[in-house]
Amino acid sequence: MTISDTQLHRYARQIIMKEIDEEGQNALLSSKVAILGAGGLGAPVIANLAAAGVGELLICDNDTVDLSNLNRQFIHRMQDIGNLKTQSAKRFIEEINSDVTVRTMQQTMDENSLFHILADCDVLIDCADQYQTKYNAAKAAFKRGIPHIFGGAIRFDGQIASFLAGVDGFDTSPCFACLFPKGAEVEQAPNCAQAGILSPITGVIGNLQALEAIKWITKSHQINGNTLLIFDGFTPSFTSIKTSIQPDCSICSK
Repeated sequence: MTISDTQLHRYARQIIMKEIDEEGQNALLSSKVAILGAGGLGAPVIANLAAAGVGELLICDNDTVDLSNLNRQFIHRMQDIGNLKTQSAKRFIEEINSDVTVRTMQQTMDENSLFHILADCDVLIDCADQYQTKYNAAKAAFKRGIPHIFGGAIRFDGQIASFLAGVDGFDTSPCFACLFPKGAEVEQAPNCAQAGILSPITGVIGNLQALEAIKWITKSHQINGNTLLIFDGFTPSFTSIKTSIQPDCSICSK
């Protein structure tokens, strides 16, 4: 793909960096990223990847916009209340970057449907807010052999990890289920509607998820598939926890 003069101008602040340059920008423009969830985490992910020039964004969400979403989900507007989040996400992307092709999916995200839609994706970014959906995403990404970039946020806290289980060359990287195996404690954890959430927290985590995807696509820096990063919004500070494969994992154990 030849980058046009307009694109050279538009993405100049990225291309000027030696870690990105024209080769990396071409990789972004040729890439396809699936984003699971167009809510609090999905909003900054969608905004950053659209602005960066990711060629195709597949937005997966079957929820509609509610007034209570607007404290943090800035890609949606008052006039979007009651409409599908995928519709307003698509409009938002098209308004900021015509280089990006947008596809939307509204069906329930079970394992089979996710496996199908990930057929030609480079990365899956997991911004879902339900454990079972995250588990299904992990399984589908593992089978497809693509990175599963996980994020979570609640109250003043957030988490992010890039799971590379199933990706060629990353045999020691665990998957989501290695860290969060099925069980009552994780499956019944409170959600944002029950415990609350602040927009800056979803912003921090969503921005980092987008950064991980950009690094992977451009090969500008190796992403770490063996670390869970925990953000404490009170301090504020990050804690890095080393992760490893669990031999009895329900997804990635041999």
